[in-house]
Amino acid sequence: MLAELHGRDFDARLVGISRKVGFSHSDILPFGTFCTSLVNRGAMTTTTTRNVELLYAELALAAARKGAEAIGAQARILDTSIKGSRYDLVTSADKSAERAIVDHIVGHHPQDAIMAEETGARSGSSGLRWAIDPIDGTTNFVHGRRDFAVSVGVESDRDGIFAGAIVRPAYNDWAAAEKGRIYSSSVQLQVSSVPINRALVAVGLCHDADARAYTIRTIIPALVSHIQDWRWVGSAACDLFCVAEGSLDGYVGIDLEIWDTAAGQALVEAAGGFTTTVTAAGIPILLAGSADVVEGLHRAITSIEHPAQHELRR
Repeated sequence: MLAELHGRDFDARLVGISRKVGFSHSDILPFGTFCTSLVNRGAMTTTTTRNVELLYAELALAAARKGAEAIGAQARILDTSIKGSRYDLVTSADKSAERAIVDHIVGHHPQDAIMAEETGARSGSSGLRWAIDPIDGTTNFVHGRRDFAVSVGVESDRDGIFAGAIVRPAYNDWAAAEKGRIYSSSVQLQVSSVPINRALVAVGLCHDADARAYTIRTIIPALVSHIQDWRWVGSAACDLFCVAEGSLDGYVGIDLEIWDTAAGQALVEAAGGFTTTVTAAGIPILLAGSADVVEGLHRAITSIEHPAQHELRR
C-alpha cells in the first residue's frame, strides 16, 4: 500500500499546528527551514563544562543533524508505505535520513556496529553499537504533527547505553549526553522531582496489536490509580526528551526497540533520572523518570496480576 504526501498538504498541516501554538506562517514554512536552521545553529547552551570532551555525544548529535537535514530535503513530497501493521509507517524521509546518519557514523567510526530501524544490523569489531531511529514518530510526521525526532544512541558491550542525541526538527531543538554529562540547544535539562501521585506520565505503545490491547486494557488502568494523569504522544524519543527536561515526569514504554529509546535513556540518566526495564505478561516495559517516579511506576506495574521484575540503572 503506497501513498504520496505532497509538500503543500504537509505544510498546510504545519500551518494549522503553528496557529494553535502561536507561531507565524513564516516561522513554520517551508518545513526544510526547520532542519536548515537547526543544522546551522552554532551556539550550544550546556549544562556541563564544555572543555570536557564528549566525543560520542557530539558524533551522535552531528549524525542526528545530518538526519534532520535529510528530512527537510525530503519533506516536500513523501512516499509513504506500511511496513507491517497499519500502525507502522515508513517514508522516503525515514530512509534518506537513515542513510545520512549511517554514512556519517561509518565515515568517522567504521569499526562500530550499527542497529538501524530501516536497514537493520551492521556488524562491528569495536564493542560499540549505534542505535538509530531516523524518524521516531513517523505517523506524527506523516500527519503533520510536531512530535517526531531523530534519535541516535550509543551502547558498549561493557557499559550498555552511555551516550546519545535527540534532534526535534519541528521544535528546532536538540539535546546530547554522554556518561552523565548533558548539553542542549536551550535550557538546562533536569528531571522533575514531583511525587508519583502528581506525576504526568507518557505511555509509549509498540506496533504489536496484542501488546497494545494489553496496555490499554490492563497497564494504563493500573497506572491511573498511582499518577496524576497520562499522555500518549507517539514518539518515545520525544517523550524521553521531555522527561529529561522535566516537562513530563515519567515514561512507560511498552515492548519498544533499542533504536526507539537508547538516546532518550542517555538523556534521562544524564539529567539526573533513572531508567529500568520491567516485565508484565512477558512484555518488556521501560520506565523512566526520577527515582521516586520510577519506583512508583514499578509499584503500579507490580500491582498487575502478572509479576514484574526490574533492575534499576542510572
